[in-house]
Amino acid sequence: MITQDHLQGHWKRDWIKAPGFEDATTRVHWLQAGALFADLRIPLERPDLTGLSCLADLDQSSLRNLMDAEGFAGHITVADSQCTWHRQINWHGVPGQADIGLMSFDKTGGLIEDGVLAEYRELWQLASQSPLRGAQVSCDAMTGVLIENEESFLLGIGPKPLGTTGDLIAKLDRSTAEFPALQQHFASEYVLGTWDGASGIAMLATNPFQEGQVVLERGDDLYWHSQGFDGAQSAKRLQVNGD
Repeated sequence: MITQDHLQGHWKRDWIKAPGFEDATTRVHWLQAGALFADLRIPLERPDLTGLSCLADLDQSSLRNLMDAEGFAGHITVADSQCTWHRQINWHGVPGQADIGLMSFDKTGGLIEDGVLAEYRELWQLASQSPLRGAQVSCDAMTGVLIENEESFLLGIGPKPLGTTGDLIAKLDRSTAEFPALQQHFASEYVLGTWDGASGIAMLATNPFQEGQVVLERGDDLYWHSQGFDGAQSAKRLQVNGD
């Protein structure tokens, strides 16, 4: 029987298999601390950023490519080896259905997730057994989850989901997306990184221009260094509430 305790840690996905679909290249990280979790999924192929400085410099085809990423965060409940991920925030808005997986371990210790409401299987490997701590965070109208230890972190922050990104994606496909909608969507951020002293350096992020940059700064307070769609830089204090 799988319980919440079995799911603690930093998990990396080996692959996902579903009818007519397989993916073993997307960079998928799931960090679990207590009941809190954060999840980031970044495709291997991304736009060339050479000579560009911000998201607004990308054409709409490239922005559409970035929309293939996923990020979500919240808390889990586990019963009868079934894990439900309750998405407090979600980069693509309100999910179409509940996210429930039947969890088990294979003979080598890999974690298998079989979809309960959708037909798929994922294989996860524990990347680190270092204890993680989780906290709910907020900033202005945004809320989110920070999972971290002394080595690494995953931050997901954004508005509570209301609609979906389907209309925005359709407009990007037609190259008719408008600046305000793009600016609003990309204000959310999901970022995986490592700590260098008090500085949190992004390794993977839904905004690729953040990668390699300081995105978190810890001390007496915790600050999130964000980059807007137009490249505007800001440092915002995060309100932290422990799990």
